[in-house]
Amino acid sequence: MLLNKIEDKSVMRFFSGAIDYVIICAFTFGYIMLFGKPNSEGGKSVTGLPALVPMLFWFCWLVLSEVFFGTTFGHHVNGLKVVSMEGEKPSFSQSLRRRLSDVIEITWCFGLVAFLIIKNSQFHQRLGDIWAKNLVVDKHFALNAPNFEFEVTP
Repeated sequence: MLLNKIEDKSVMRFFSGAIDYVIICAFTFGYIMLFGKPNSEGGKSVTGLPALVPMLFWFCWLVLSEVFFGTTFGHHVNGLKVVSMEGEKPSFSQSLRRRLSDVIEITWCFGLVAFLIIKNSQFHQRLGDIWAKNLVVDKHFALNAPNFEFEVTP
């Protein structure tokens, strides 16, 4: 594995994730308020096939944006991008693996687990990055940069 020295971008990644998930939650809330039917608890519910729309939005907002653009809106705002260990945009399966792990490390604990893992892993990766073999780096990162280093420790 040939890598430049990977900088710790944990704080920027935290804010990037917060931006993306605030947008996803706002979309979901708005969708339920607009299209939900009154339920027995006095709120609104969306059931059946329409209930998949927020999940489809999540999928497009995070997975597809990483596949096609190498970044999400939150990462873009903070000058970050997602790359494979080879320095390319992540593949569909890599991005999907990254994002499926959000359930474990982000959604239930507001990213605390991901933040702690990023701070303490060799290449500042969270579990999803390690599973998908991805890195989150500065948008100007390139594997062929002059400050190239080869250092992988067990």
